[in-house]
Order: sequence, then C-alpha cells, then structure tokens
Amino acid sequence: MLDCDVLVVGGGVTGVAAATAAARNGAKTILLESKPFIGGNATTGLCLHNYITKNGRQVVFGIAQEMVDRLITMGGAVGHIPYGSFVHSVTPVDGELFRTLSTELLDEAGVMVLLGVNVVGTEVDGGNITGVQVAVKGGIKTLRAKTYIDASGDADVAVSAGANYTKGDRKTGKMQPVSMVLRCFGTNNQQIADAIAISTPAMATRSDYPEPIPVYFNGAFSQWNDIIRENNIFPNEDHKVFFNTVWPNNINVNTSAVVGVDGTDPISLSSATVKLTKQIYKISQFLKDHVPGFENASFVPSSFAGVRETRRIEGLYEITDEDVSVGRKFEDTIGQICFPVDIHDPDTGQAHFYEIGDDGAFDIPYRAMIPKGLENIIVAGRCISATSFAHGATRNMAPCLVMGESAGVAAALGAKDNVTMPKLDVAKLQGILEKQGVFLGSRVKQ
Repeated sequence: MLDCDVLVVGGGVTGVAAATAAARNGAKTILLESKPFIGGNATTGLCLHNYITKNGRQVVFGIAQEMVDRLITMGGAVGHIPYGSFVHSVTPVDGELFRTLSTELLDEAGVMVLLGVNVVGTEVDGGNITGVQVAVKGGIKTLRAKTYIDASGDADVAVSAGANYTKGDRKTGKMQPVSMVLRCFGTNNQQIADAIAISTPAMATRSDYPEPIPVYFNGAFSQWNDIIRENNIFPNEDHKVFFNTVWPNNINVNTSAVVGVDGTDPISLSSATVKLTKQIYKISQFLKDHVPGFENASFVPSSFAGVRETRRIEGLYEITDEDVSVGRKFEDTIGQICFPVDIHDPDTGQAHFYEIGDDGAFDIPYRAMIPKGLENIIVAGRCISATSFAHGATRNMAPCLVMGESAGVAAALGAKDNVTMPKLDVAKLQGILEKQGVFLGSRVKQ
C-alpha cells in the first residue's frame, strides 16, 4: 500500500496543490505531512498573496483560484479585494475553512494522506531516488514511488538525496525571522482599522453581513513606542503590523518575530516557538489594554511557528535578483509570480517590500524546480532555486500553489511516461497546464 506513482512530501499549500494535481492527472498519489493537519501557513489565517499584478492583471489561476471560489461558497473567503498600498489586491482566507477545503480536495482526488510523518532518509541509486525512509508510529518505514515531489519547504528530501543547497543569505548565512500569527476573536475590526491603519483598508462584503468590513490593512505601533520599549515587546520601534480577516468580529495579527533562528534545526525552531508563544501573549495583552477594538477580545496563538527562509536548492537554473527586477519571462515557464519581494530584516524583523519590474510579474522557470544531479524528483515551494532576494517573492503562498500544481502535473506525467524530471517535455507540460487552467498561455507570454 505504500508504493505509489507520486510521493509528495509536505502538506502545506504547495503539497496540497501538488498532490491534488498529481492524483487528478491519473497518478496513484501519497501525501506525507509531519503535522497532524494539512494546509500549512494558510491554516493560520495568512493571506494567499498574490493573484493580481500591480497593473491589475490576474496571473494566478488553476487550483489556487478554485480554492478561493470554493472558500467563498463556504464563507471562508471574500475574493481578491483591491488594496492600493504595496499590492494591487489581497486574498484573505479563513484558516480553519482552508484546512477543511484542503482535506476535501485531497479526498475527492483520491490522495492517500499520511499525517504525523517525518522524513529521516532516502535511498538513492545513480541520481534516482528509490525510496524515502519515514518515521511513523510503530517505527521506520520505506515508501517507494516513481516520481517524488519535495514540498517540504526545507528541501528535506532533495538534500537527503544529495542535492546541493544554499541556506539564508550567501554572504552572512542569516535567514529571515520566524513568526507566529495571533488569532483574535470578539474584536471590533472597524475600530482597529480606524486606530492603527496607515493606509485605506481593503473593504469587502459578505452575503451574511450587511455592512462592508475591513479585511486587510497594515499599520505601525509608533504611537505606543514607549510602552513597547518599556515592556520589551519588539526589538525595534515603529514596528509594523499586518491585519487580515474575512469576518467582522475576528482578525489575524501578523507582527511577532524572533530573529537568529534556523528552521532546519529542531532545537533552534523549538526554542523559537517557546519565545514566540510568550511574545504573542505579551502582544495580546498590549492590544487588549491599548488598541481600540481589542477591549473584549480573546486570543489564540497559532499552533506552530511560521518559517520564512531556510534551504534553497541548487537547481538547473537559479532565479536571480535581476529576473525579479526586470520581470523576466522564460520559455520554460510553468506560471508567474506577482507578489513583491517581501524581506523581513534578519536582525530586526522589520518588513520591506520591493516591486517586481516590467508588467509586475516574472516567470517561474521549470528548471528552477529541478535539483542538479537528481533525476526523479521535482522541488516546489519556498525551497526552489533562487537567490535570497528573489526568494522574498517565490516563498509566498499564491506562487507556492502554482508551483505545487505544476509539479503535480509534471510528476504524474513523468511517472506515466517513465521520463525523468530533467528530461520531461516542458512544452507538453505547458500544454497540459494551459488546458487545465493553471495559467493562460496568451497572458503569460505578453
């Protein structure tokens, strides 16, 4: 039962899209996830950044759009809402409903999902992975597939199989900080926006609520710098904060940060999780005591720390700083990225954004997902081959959904045709992706 056509490691947004796509394209598919649930960072209530370029052109489609459409029906999304600050629009979702929908998608496609599973090693023969060793309840098991998808976020399978990689900034080795989303219930979101938003909030309507509600806005805690400094809540003053929701009376707060963390080191990440949980409590008390709209709120920290940056594989092509700054297009594109480069300073946690050039989007080349020296594995998500700067754009969830779906189709095609990932007919893959609505070819090539 543990042999399959396609084995997907990682059940975040990338892995959900990858496994769903592989199964829909006829592959017997198994998905492994170390947590007791799937959906990754989207389950914390983070937005699915970003579907639409700064010029108003949608470039993300396929399963990514299907999920938004289905979530709207479920009450867990409000669509792509114009924002007009550092992005054209935002796509907030309800985390728990995203988790529910992800579970439904995988089940409908016939994917076998195994939870609480950790990869501990690989078996490799001449660049071909012949098995993945995993720790499960009861011991160590070996799973075998024709094609493997590494959607772990940390390139765990590819690196275990011998792939070269870079971790963090090439010069310093520093990585972006880890964070924990604070979920707040019983809030008055309009009061919060009025008190802290530094630009006009994104407003949306729901069929079950009569008035427009603020669903996304960002701000800074500058007016409370003295309190923040006195209570040592953040490492810097004028600390930025990002809010999102799809409800009128609960909201997600993204502002915590712990620096100097290696997300591939279990001790470092566990220590950071302890620090973040304590920091989140401090933040919740600060919000309740000082920020209008939180007076009657209750607070729940996310169940895990969100990791922005760890390993990036050495692929057949590396997405460069220039590729982003000029909005480069590639012949072997499998989709586009339009969210700006989002860098949280490794020393302070402060967020900075850098626009994508040209028409506001750059292509994801298929080659950037293929590790050098390996044959039957494709990497998708934040650990693809890119510079640290470019990774600030590639790591976000809408591109991860696109990469996941494209990897799933590629892996299923490779398993069916008995073709390795480096030798896959990319034109054939693109034809399938276009037919299945992952991207609109005419738009991608503009």
